[in-house]
Amino acid sequence: MNKTILININGIVFHIEEDAYEVLRSYMTEVKRHFAYTPDSDEIVTDIENRIAEMFNERLITDQKQVVVLIDVNYVTERMGNVNDFDIDDEPAALAGEPYKVAKKLFRDPDDRVISGVCAGIAHYFGVEPYLVRIVAILSIILAGSGLPIYIILWIVIPIAYTRADKMAMKGEPINIQNFKKNFDEEVEGLKHGLNRAQHEARPIINRLGKFIRSAVMMFIKLIGAFIVFIGIIALLALFVTLIILLGYWNTSQLNMFPFTIVNPAYRSIFTLSAFILLFIPLAALVMFAIRVIISRFSVSKTVYFGMLIVWLAGLGIGIYYGSKVGSEFNEEANFAVTTMLKPSNVYFLKLNTNVYLSREDSLQYKVDSDKFKGRTIINSRDREFNQPKSVRLEIIRGDVKNPILIQEFSAKGADFEEALATAQRAKHRFIQSDSLLLFDGNTYLERGELWRDQGVNLILKIPENTRLHIESKLDRYIENYNLWECSPKDANMDFLSEWVMTSDGLKCKIDSLQ
Repeated sequence: MNKTILININGIVFHIEEDAYEVLRSYMTEVKRHFAYTPDSDEIVTDIENRIAEMFNERLITDQKQVVVLIDVNYVTERMGNVNDFDIDDEPAALAGEPYKVAKKLFRDPDDRVISGVCAGIAHYFGVEPYLVRIVAILSIILAGSGLPIYIILWIVIPIAYTRADKMAMKGEPINIQNFKKNFDEEVEGLKHGLNRAQHEARPIINRLGKFIRSAVMMFIKLIGAFIVFIGIIALLALFVTLIILLGYWNTSQLNMFPFTIVNPAYRSIFTLSAFILLFIPLAALVMFAIRVIISRFSVSKTVYFGMLIVWLAGLGIGIYYGSKVGSEFNEEANFAVTTMLKPSNVYFLKLNTNVYLSREDSLQYKVDSDKFKGRTIINSRDREFNQPKSVRLEIIRGDVKNPILIQEFSAKGADFEEALATAQRAKHRFIQSDSLLLFDGNTYLERGELWRDQGVNLILKIPENTRLHIESKLDRYIENYNLWECSPKDANMDFLSEWVMTSDGLKCKIDSLQ
């Protein structure tokens, strides 16, 4: 009675006699030692073990037994071949005596496939060239129309040759160690050849692709350069035209408006030239650089660039110098106030005066001397409210007075206090009362030719407690301490009148006070 051992070969369990196991173990040790330094050695050994397991299964089924004995191991190892046979330079078929051949099996060939390897597998099975099978398949699809579903069925039914044993069975090659090694060497050689061929074929493609990308990038850069040149030349011409206009018209009444009225007339020409230089030279340099990108032969000497830099720095220095002189005229601020007693009333209507200048009828009706406003310009015009600095502010506060009063606080800036005070005193603002109607002008008026020195007026309306006010929505942008839209009537239009009442805590919306 012989002792048996349980062994596991790639997931398959076998009962094997002890002496047979020793022979098999020695055989596999030699195989592993031989392929130890071979790339993918684990994969080769696994394929060999899989094939040995298949042959053991075939022997057990054929002989109707359950234990692998020594004769089975000798049979399998003889058919698989010995690793010592690799040292002989003869044909593989002569190395192991009569080779153990297997019948061809139908597999899909993953190494020679166009779509799934069906045609290549059929070609191996019948011993014909794969291209002939592919021609027949294409003709059956085009002419008969039934080739496509048949191909799909074969794709699903026929297994793919994953392992080397499958690939040898697909080609009808003897499944032994020599062919495993040969198959592996062919794969490595084919891979090297494929990589070399791919590298050789890819090099001109990569070179052409690189040239195409470089050409496309250069074309794109040149298009951007052409666009910059076109826009830059237009901008340079616009700067020239602007320079001529400013030099010709700034000192006239045509440009007597904010922000041109900030600069002292004595500095206007030099200030204009400085601004022109600061804008013109960088733009001209950008245009020349863009031309250089478009036309490689175009060049400008370093002397020209250096000269442009010197001129630009000079323009910057002049601009900073005269800019600081203009800024020095805003050093001090002065204020003076004018108090006007209002006619008493329990209810007042506050509205914005929409007349920019007093007409003859306004002068007669409100008994206002229109001569005070002749020859004056406007700052903070309602027609150009976003281009002008805000110069009129209105505050409504509770006053411990019997009758309402309006305080007009004029302010301005100057190089010193005396100059700032004189400038503030020359500013004018128009206020009109007609019974309970209070008209506030949204503009501050300056003498024609007067420089802008942040002139403005702060209107402080002091009214006694319990006085009711109806305020026009147009005054919302002038009132400092209240938001008229928070007291708008339901479904109010843009010119609504909000109703307020003066309380001990200040002005309150009449709607809220009733609630």
